Amino acid sequence: MTDDIRFSSPIAIDKGLTRRSVLAAGAALTAFGLGRTGPAKAESRGVPFGAMIQSDYFRQDAVYRQAFLDRCDMIVPGAELKFDQIRPERDIWRLQPAETLVDFAMDNGRTSRGHTHVWWNSVPSWLEAITDRREGERVLIEHVERVTDHFRGRLLGWDVVNEVIAHDPIQEGPLRRSKWLQLLGPRHIPLAFEATARTDPNARLVVNDYDLEFVGPRFDARREIMLTIVRQMLDANIPVGGVGIQGHLYGDRQIDIDALTRFHKDLDALGVELLVTELDVINRESAPDPASMDALAGKLVGDLMDGIFAWKRPAAVVTWGITDRYTWIPDEMPRYDGEPHRPLPLDRDYRPKAWFETLKARLLSAS
Repeated sequence: MTDDIRFSSPIAIDKGLTRRSVLAAGAALTAFGLGRTGPAKAESRGVPFGAMIQSDYFRQDAVYRQAFLDRCDMIVPGAELKFDQIRPERDIWRLQPAETLVDFAMDNGRTSRGHTHVWWNSVPSWLEAITDRREGERVLIEHVERVTDHFRGRLLGWDVVNEVIAHDPIQEGPLRRSKWLQLLGPRHIPLAFEATARTDPNARLVVNDYDLEFVGPRFDARREIMLTIVRQMLDANIPVGGVGIQGHLYGDRQIDIDALTRFHKDLDALGVELLVTELDVINRESAPDPASMDALAGKLVGDLMDGIFAWKRPAAVVTWGITDRYTWIPDEMPRYDGEPHRPLPLDRDYRPKAWFETLKARLLSAS
């Protein structure tokens, strides 16, 4: 199943970046703290906790802004660093929305990270129209280098590629049939990593994907493919610092605690960290009362943490939003009974849920 991932074309490697040097540099960093991006205070407090922030709500809701300062070590722009948001037209570069959010984090002593250079669902129409491989490669490298350089030293790292594994690898083959795969084949993955590493050698570079935590053959296959991608890039001397488990949890799926433990152990043997990047709970099945919904969320989040912590602490845990007031889930996956979702750490009135307090206590006490 994984043979088709191989990067068949030669890859130009920055000779200064070897696997040994990358791992040595990674060992010198602590909890994604780079020393020149602001205080790395999260290490002494346990596992850093962060949340995704959205510029529209940031501008209009002061309580929303304050919630991040009250609760987070890390503040992560949501859509503002995605390809189509930065370059809606080929010659237009919109970096200010992301700049505002990153500055907000740093000005308040928080850290931030980049999400994401390559995502199948963030392809503007002008890029979709490109059919020449060499032009596609130039566009990819230009974009990654320019955006990475703009934020160099201010972001702890990047989700360099996001959701490159096929939704169902058993049926579809290992990699998602994206525009980038069509243009460049599997090489688009190491090309993006190489360009990011060359432009910001201190950034922690992450492969980010969903459905890596559940019980079942499809999820086993996705974990296997993720490990294959990481191993092949490391074998090619391309630095990979982390794997991001998005952590969109579902009320009707079981967390595979044993498989997560093995997955984390395998990554650790490669010198690659594990982090949770987009945690929320998509619960369409439970009773609609808040107590029932929050109890299920607590069970799912607890099982996810049990699977990850069984081997060692993760590098960070980031939720995909901070409050139920602003979340993507009701629009995309409404509850079957029409009741409001409760997917995030704070409710619609910014009150913390019991499961969030339990999670924060666990992260704070981790050693």
